[in-house]
Amino acid sequence: MAIELVVFDLDGTLVTAEIDFQAMRRAIRDLLLEHDFPVDVLPMNSTQDLLRSAFAYAGEKGITPVEISELRDKVYNEAVKYEWEGAKKAQLVPGAKETLEVFLKHQVKIAILTNDNRSVAEYLLGKFELMSNIDLLITRDEAPHMKPSTEGLELILEHFHKVPSQTLFIGDSTIDIMTAKKLGIRCVARRSKLRSEEELRAEGAIAVFPTLTPIISYLQEQEMLPTIKK
Repeated sequence: MAIELVVFDLDGTLVTAEIDFQAMRRAIRDLLLEHDFPVDVLPMNSTQDLLRSAFAYAGEKGITPVEISELRDKVYNEAVKYEWEGAKKAQLVPGAKETLEVFLKHQVKIAILTNDNRSVAEYLLGKFELMSNIDLLITRDEAPHMKPSTEGLELILEHFHKVPSQTLFIGDSTIDIMTAKKLGIRCVARRSKLRSEEELRAEGAIAVFPTLTPIISYLQEQEMLPTIKK
């Protein structure tokens, strides 16, 4: 079935991922420890798992929604420092702009779903002159429950009035694939330094490529790219 909507991840997919995630997690963990969170509820394997576990613990301990919201703001303020450092070092992934332009030519709607802060995401899109190539940007400012939560993806589907079968997700991490799978959306992966091809395929990517450029040919072969309307 031809797609009508494509959703891109940002860091690692359209631009290189230069965020020091380990340092970010250490800073967030130290902040939470200062707020008396026990270290055994603060896993360091991924930022998403760290936050999910911490806020689940906060809820179980009866911390009020207002207090959780205030704490989330403190955590995100810490995270954004590392996002800005990474954004300044980021480079455009080869073929990114050309790939976006092909989707536009085929009248496929283009959205970006990122766990980044909105100001950082807008900076990156402006830095590489990509803003005019997308129809919608969803960041953690609009979807506080970040990937692998489907909150942001559901907002995108609702905005464009599309269903999962009309949609393709393109990302570079197992979290991207996991998010898409929850809603039954097909996912093509770009292999970045985050995950190997084997890991991406094992999570459920229908195809994996080292760059973005071959994705268009693949979609044409699979009859997933709509015919250009004259």
